[in-house]
Amino acid sequence: MREIFGLAFGSGFVEFEYEGENLIELLRPKEMPDVESEEKLVEEALKKPIDSAPLREIVRPSDRVCIIFSDITRLWVRHYVFMPFILRELKVAGVRQENVFAICANGDHREHTDEEFKMILGEESYEFLKGRIYNHCARSKENNLYLGRTSFGTPVEINKRVLEADKVILTGGIVHHFLYGFGGGKKSIMPGVSSRDSIMKNHALALNPVSGKGFDPKVRAGVMRGNRVSEDAVEVASFVNPSFLVNAVVNSKRKISYIVAGNYITAHEEGAKFYGEYGSVLIDEMADLTIVSCGGYPEDINLYQTYKTLYNAEKATREGGVIILLSECREGIGNEDFYRMFVDYRDNKEREEALRRNYTIGGHMALHMAIMAEKFKIFLMSNLPDSVVKEAGMEPISSLREGIKKAKAIVGQNPSTYIIPEGHKVLPILKRR
Repeated sequence: MREIFGLAFGSGFVEFEYEGENLIELLRPKEMPDVESEEKLVEEALKKPIDSAPLREIVRPSDRVCIIFSDITRLWVRHYVFMPFILRELKVAGVRQENVFAICANGDHREHTDEEFKMILGEESYEFLKGRIYNHCARSKENNLYLGRTSFGTPVEINKRVLEADKVILTGGIVHHFLYGFGGGKKSIMPGVSSRDSIMKNHALALNPVSGKGFDPKVRAGVMRGNRVSEDAVEVASFVNPSFLVNAVVNSKRKISYIVAGNYITAHEEGAKFYGEYGSVLIDEMADLTIVSCGGYPEDINLYQTYKTLYNAEKATREGGVIILLSECREGIGNEDFYRMFVDYRDNKEREEALRRNYTIGGHMALHMAIMAEKFKIFLMSNLPDSVVKEAGMEPISSLREGIKKAKAIVGQNPSTYIIPEGHKVLPILKRR
């Protein structure tokens, strides 16, 4: 059986012919519903919150209210759609405008400009909050207050402004997340407005408790219960005890498809359940060969971002199999910690030891990619220098045809195969037997 396929690569597409009797299927996320009006969706969610009274009944006129919102890397969340409705609820409750302020949950990311705040929040909300919108500074000891430790040993250090509020509202978006199971929810607090030391201690829980065993298998996308990183973050958030949450799920057309409001734990769980139904796909078997694209630019902007796609492709490929990966990487590596983890250490034993000594997200992602490169043969089609691809444990290819030929030389001429056109969007889950 011979078919023609097209996969995104940078701003274009690569067509290729694939012949194989054992092409299992194309793995794509299910299309989320289109809604007639995003605004009506928001209004309904605020009228009927999950496990909570409506926001207008929670706040009092004398309250100082802090709204935590996502940074510019999550512009897709569409805060500018639902933020005006949150502010309207506060106005109806009689909260004075000057007592409402907002903090960007930029975690350990860079600070944002006023123009970026305007982009995230929208003109109307930005003008309402103008002069009372703040960056979180994870590395500033003066700006974060120590509150204690979680049962996992993580020091809880939270932005002082958040703690000065009488009521705290969390906002954000829900997607799969390789550490927390799902984005949104408690992530507004941890890592959103936590200190760098707190963040790194929390993230380091992704490592297996037994040294030399790599990562904890329960810390993974789509899983929150039993996931130490996620459960620790819930504990961190409990020190703040947020009053309300608004989280959006956005479809492939970049419109809000579903929105949850209410209790910051149970409303988020409901949103995660919805996202999980659409963002994951059940598979009957692991394939010999997986051909996967990041989905084009900007998802394949650099090798660092490519990790998300490789993470998902791993879930569809048997150990000893082959992954052919398309990622343009027009901006190169993308993260210095990530790159140094590949080149500064001789093997994964040394890499893991280094990560346990000094945890960084970039180092985590590089170690996981290096472990995957031991489990599978990975062919990468990109614009990176061949030397860089090899440093990352992968083999460079100049075309899909070359990759397929080399793959079949390893796993046979008729390998069981998955093709994943948008690897960053779909999480394969093997059915339980």
